[in-house]
Amino acid sequence: DIQEVDKMAREGLRSRTQKAHSDQNQSDSGTNGLVTMQDVAAMAKNGKVAFVVDDVAYDFTEFINQHPGGPDYLKKNAGKVATEEFVASHPVDIIERTLDKAELKKMTIGQVDKSTIKPEDIAKFEKTAEPVAPVGGGEKPSLESCINIYDFEAIAAKVCPPQGWVYYCSGGDDEITLRENHNAFHRIWFRPRVMVNVKEINMETSILGHKVAAPIMLSAVAMCKLGHDEGECAWNRGAEREGIIYMIPTLSGCSFKDIISSVKPDYPKFFQLYVNPDREKTKAILEKAEAAGCSAVFITCDAPQLGNRERDRRVKVSHSGAAVQSGTSTKKEEGTSKALTTFIDASLSWDDLPWFKKVTKMKIVLKGIATAEDAVQAMEAGIAGIMLSNHGGRQLDCARSAIEILPEVMEALRAHPKYDPKKFEVFIDGGIRRGSDVFKALALGAKAVGVGRPALYAMTAFGTDGVQKMIQILKSELEMTMRLMGTPSLKDIDPKGVITTDLGRHYAPVPGDRLQQQVYVPMVTQAQANKFGEETEQATKESKADHDGTMATVLEVIKSLKKSIFTFDPRESVHRTAIFMMLFLVVHLGGNLFVFVGDAAFNGYARFLTTGIVGFIITLVEVYLFLAACFHVVAAGYLTLRYNKLALPKKKPLYTWPLGQARLALTGIVITAFICLHLSHFKLANVEGGNLYQRVIDVLRDPITVVIYTLSILIIGAHLWSGWAKTANKFDDKTYLKEIIFAGQILVAGLTAGYLAVIVKAVQVGLEAA
Repeated sequence: DIQEVDKMAREGLRSRTQKAHSDQNQSDSGTNGLVTMQDVAAMAKNGKVAFVVDDVAYDFTEFINQHPGGPDYLKKNAGKVATEEFVASHPVDIIERTLDKAELKKMTIGQVDKSTIKPEDIAKFEKTAEPVAPVGGGEKPSLESCINIYDFEAIAAKVCPPQGWVYYCSGGDDEITLRENHNAFHRIWFRPRVMVNVKEINMETSILGHKVAAPIMLSAVAMCKLGHDEGECAWNRGAEREGIIYMIPTLSGCSFKDIISSVKPDYPKFFQLYVNPDREKTKAILEKAEAAGCSAVFITCDAPQLGNRERDRRVKVSHSGAAVQSGTSTKKEEGTSKALTTFIDASLSWDDLPWFKKVTKMKIVLKGIATAEDAVQAMEAGIAGIMLSNHGGRQLDCARSAIEILPEVMEALRAHPKYDPKKFEVFIDGGIRRGSDVFKALALGAKAVGVGRPALYAMTAFGTDGVQKMIQILKSELEMTMRLMGTPSLKDIDPKGVITTDLGRHYAPVPGDRLQQQVYVPMVTQAQANKFGEETEQATKESKADHDGTMATVLEVIKSLKKSIFTFDPRESVHRTAIFMMLFLVVHLGGNLFVFVGDAAFNGYARFLTTGIVGFIITLVEVYLFLAACFHVVAAGYLTLRYNKLALPKKKPLYTWPLGQARLALTGIVITAFICLHLSHFKLANVEGGNLYQRVIDVLRDPITVVIYTLSILIIGAHLWSGWAKTANKFDDKTYLKEIIFAGQILVAGLTAGYLAVIVKAVQVGLEAA
């Protein structure tokens, strides 16, 4: 049980610390040699950066300028118990691991008397629950539903706290190399061979003398507990379950003892080393790794200084360890470089390799080789191998991907007389997301590949089971690729199976990786992060959008109306009739409303509509509407007979009779009647003296005519109301569909109300005259 192991590690540290300083504690502190919280608070009040971690009080005053996370983290916890925040991002043995005995003795104040700790003495630590990507609705996908590597990354983005997520996914500068690491694989194409017996696929191999189930290892990634409580232990367990090897990082989130004890004692394991400027510390770390059973050490050689990881720097750093990006209160000239070189030796050179070979029996591999020249020099130095890597795109931006470097490295090595692939192994890491990527690396000469972020995301999403499933996916994809390529075993994979013509051409177009594009979160500027000026900018955008939206709506209506008018498609012609009917009603309503003004204005507008070119056009529209109405009636009759739509229901209640299905015939009859009445009353009638005003008053004296006109207006209005929605739904661009429907229906409602008002006014005038 990992909690029990963690507890044991803590107890071991406490006992060692207490034993080493018991005499000093008895002379300097209170009863039984224990330090009280009042003592710690008094030291903090006097300017000392003293606080408690796991029941032990430490004085970090001389250490604050060396702290990778900057001094603020230490200062804000002075005089407090900071255990919760400390263990959230550090292994429990990090203090012992990074300090020599003399420094540890000087820094340790002593064991704290827990009975003196009050609630207010415990530092407040608010874990950020909000993930970097908003969760939204829906359930978290199950482990079984994850079928590719990107599934884990998408889930991890939703469940990982921001401090952990940005540290994991950040790259150097503009993150060009970060993206290129995977994109480069897309510039390699396959030459599959067929008619090969691939019934059995064997992907077993050996890595640095250890048999493994696949040519895959898990590369070291620091501070895994930022993503999941199991941390590096999940990686080790997942690797063991699938028969591959894990590279334990120097800057782990779990204690080294926890990681080692998470698998069987004899299971092979590798160790990744950041070289400390104090070589005695480095020697002690190597001895500890070797004693724990690590058979190879991967020395990171591409990080004399941390790269500019802006994504990580924009999140307020509340953790330390590997997060040496804060520097919020350090001097500008010191920056993060000084903090980093406190733990990582910037003077590391080729001259140091003999010393490493002298102090450890572990096989030595240089991790971070980026050129053929350095690869050859490493081989000549007599070490066991190299790992081509650009640190996951986190260091030098625009550095080439490992897969691109691989061909030139292998060419240079094979041309060297001392090169023996059995004694000098070449690995790559960075950008591996598919089993086919593994195949491409093997074809170009790699012995195996390292996988980092995919395991990190799988762990963050599902812990040990996620890591195991991630490895299974890669193995399954590699097996499929080997079978489809006609290579039943790893020895059958060679450079002839791949085409690398465009590998080094960074401007060559490559197929877009949609899954990568979905999970990659673009970087932002600080102004965007602070939403600086967003309200004003948003208001401007909304204003412009309103203007653009209005113009777009008008243009779309015009375009769609034109399409509906100039058509011979009978399905569209129905809408054309509705459109002409609306135009007819709009034009006539303008004149009819003059009934409220008087006969002179009414007759003047009537002469405008009945004479000249306007009168000719109006007459054509009236004829068209009459013919279209007749067509409606004929079409409705045919459809009724053809499909029996007006038949009474046999089993359903009478009130369910679909009278609405007769609307085509009904509106056709009504429009026909309306046009006929209109023509007979006003167009074809002999209007005395051209006084149409008086003619309207006289026609509407008849109650039956009033009822017919009223019902006609109501039915036509209802038909146009629903018909307009159908017309708008056939528009090509539906961006402003709701707005267009609303505007049309408001127009129809206004027309209907206007004509009813005209009828009422005309009847009123007639009654008054009588």
